[in-house]
Amino acid sequence: MTEGKQLQHAQSSILDVHTDPFSPREGRTLVWKNINMTLKGQKDEPDRKLLDDVWGEVPAKETTAIMGPSGAGKTSLLNILAGRNSSQGRLQITADVRLNNYTVDPTNMTVRQLIAFVAQDDSLQVTSTPREAIYFSAKLRLPRTTTESQLQKLTEKMIEELGLTKCADTLVGGALIKGISGGERKRTSVGVELVTRPALVFLDEPTSGLDSFSAVQLCQVLKKVANAGSSVLFTIHQPSSEIFNSFDRLIFMNKGRVFYQGSVADVPAYFAERGRPSPPNFNPADWIMSVAQSVPVDQLDADGFFPKDEREIGEAFETEDGKDILGMTNTRRGIRADDLRADDRSPGIATQVSMLFTRELVNIKRDVTPLIARFGLTTFLGILVGIIFLDVGQESRDNFGNVQSQFGAVIMLLLMSMFGTAQPALLSFPEERPVFLREYSTNHYSVFSYFVSRLTMEAVITGGQIMIQLLITYFLIGFQGNFGMYFVTVYTLAMASTALAVALGCSVEDPKLAQEMLPILFVPQMLFAGFFVQTELIPEFLRWARYLCSLTYAIRILLINEFEDCANEQSANEDEPNYCRQALDNVDADADETWWNWLVLVALFVVFRVMALRILQLKSTKFY
Repeated sequence: MTEGKQLQHAQSSILDVHTDPFSPREGRTLVWKNINMTLKGQKDEPDRKLLDDVWGEVPAKETTAIMGPSGAGKTSLLNILAGRNSSQGRLQITADVRLNNYTVDPTNMTVRQLIAFVAQDDSLQVTSTPREAIYFSAKLRLPRTTTESQLQKLTEKMIEELGLTKCADTLVGGALIKGISGGERKRTSVGVELVTRPALVFLDEPTSGLDSFSAVQLCQVLKKVANAGSSVLFTIHQPSSEIFNSFDRLIFMNKGRVFYQGSVADVPAYFAERGRPSPPNFNPADWIMSVAQSVPVDQLDADGFFPKDEREIGEAFETEDGKDILGMTNTRRGIRADDLRADDRSPGIATQVSMLFTRELVNIKRDVTPLIARFGLTTFLGILVGIIFLDVGQESRDNFGNVQSQFGAVIMLLLMSMFGTAQPALLSFPEERPVFLREYSTNHYSVFSYFVSRLTMEAVITGGQIMIQLLITYFLIGFQGNFGMYFVTVYTLAMASTALAVALGCSVEDPKLAQEMLPILFVPQMLFAGFFVQTELIPEFLRWARYLCSLTYAIRILLINEFEDCANEQSANEDEPNYCRQALDNVDADADETWWNWLVLVALFVVFRVMALRILQLKSTKFY
C-alpha cells in the first residue's frame, strides 16, 4: 500500500473512532531531560535558576502528577513541555524532549496539535452550555470531513463519559450568571480539549478550588482518559490521600529540582530507605511536603534525595538526511497520521466565522442586558439632544445664532455616535480575552476569523444603534440635509471609532486602564477637527494631526450636506454675511471635495481595523 493510501486509510479510520473519544488506542510516552530555566539578572543582580536539570517521563496510559511547594517550578515545567514557554528576553530555557524516542520541539505547532492543555482557570463562554462548548470545539478542530452525525455522537459520548448528562444544557455561568458547579466546569474544560483524542493531556492545578468529591470525580475522569491511551500529566499542590493514591506516578519538585521521580506505590519505601519513613496513617502527600519544606536542602541532598537521571532515554531517530524529525509528520517513522490534524483538513475561515458569529448571537440572546442598556442609553441621549435642539434645523439661517445652534447640533450628533459606540467596543475584547486566548492557542480558529466575526457583529449592532439615534434626532432637530447621507456618514464614523477603540482594547489587558486611556484617542480629534479651535489658530507644527482624525472628515461631509444650499444663496443685502458659508469655511469644508472626504474617512476605518488586527495577532502570539 502506498504512503498516500496509508494516510487516506488512517484518516478514514479516525472518523470512525472519533465518535468515541475514550476508545482504546496506542499510547505515546513523553520523556525529557536537561530542562533548565534561568532568569537573567539585571545589572548587578545574580541569575536565578528556576529549573535545574529537570528530568522525567510520562508513560503511555498512565497518570503522572507533579507535586511540590509553591515556587518549586511545577507550572514552569508543565508550560515548557506544553510549548507555552520559550526563551525570550531575560528568560533562558534549554530542554531535551522526546516523544516515542523522537526529538521534538514542544513549541512547534505540529507538535502542539498532539497536546491538550487545560489551564487552571476555566476560560469558558459563560452563556454556553457544556454540550454547546464541546460541540463547538469538535466542529472547529476535527477534520472538515467529519459529518454532523459524527459530531453529535462524539459530543453525547463525551458528555456521558465525563458525567455531565444532568448539566449538559445548563449555562456554564460566571460571576453574574448562575451556572454549573466548579467540578462540572472543570470536567467541561477537560471535555473541550479531549475532542481531538490528544496523545498528551496536560492540566495545571485541575483540582484547585474543587471540593473533595468533585476532585475525586475529576481524577477518575483523568484515569479513564489515560486508560484510553493518552499520557496524562498535571500539577497538583497538596492532594488528599485518596486522590494521591489514584495517581500512577509522581514527580515531586523542590527548589526547581527533581526531589522524587517514580511510582506512587514506591514512595513509602523510598523515604524509609533514606531515613525519613512516613508515620503510620499519615497522608504520604503531606509527609513528602513536610520533609521537603522542613529539612534543609543540603541535608536532603546528603540523604540521597534529588536523584540524578542515570537512564539511557535513547537517541532521536534521524531521517536519511540526518535531521531530527521535529514535526513528526512522517507516517513511516512511527508517528501515525491520526496523531496529527493538518491545517488543510481543518474547517475553513467561512466555517470558523459562521460558528463564532452564531455563538455571539446566542450569547446576546441569553445575556441581553448589555444590549438593552446600550440601545436604551442611545434612545435616552437621542431624545435629550433632540429636545434641547428641538426644531433648530428649521430656523432661519440669516441669523448667526441659528446657524451656530445648527452647527452645534451636527457636532453633538457626531460626538454622541462616536463615544456611544466606542465605549462598548473598548470593553468587549478585554472581557472575552481569556476565552479567545485559550481557543486560539488550541487551534479553534485563526485571529483573522475571530476578527471578522467580531467586525460583522459590531457592524450590525452599530448600524441599529445609529439608526435609532438618527430616527430620533434627525426629525426632532429638523435637519434639512439628506437623511441617507446623515446615516452613512455617522455610521462610518462610528465604525472608525469602534475600530480605534478595539485597537486600544487589544493593546491593553486591564479594562480599567483601557477606559482611562480612551480620552487620548478622542479628545485630540475634538481639538483638531476645527469646531473648538479654528485650524489657523492651531500651532503649525500640530496641524498635520487633523488629517488623522476621522471626526474631521465626518464634520465636513455633514456640514456640506446641511449647509451647502444656503451657502450658495445670494443674500439680498450684499453687506450681510453668509453664515452658512462661514460655518463651512471654519472647518475647511468644500463641496467639491466631498468624495475625497468620504474616501479618507473610509480609508481611516480600514487602517484602524488593520491596525487592531495586527495588534491582536502580535499580542496573541506573544501570550502563547
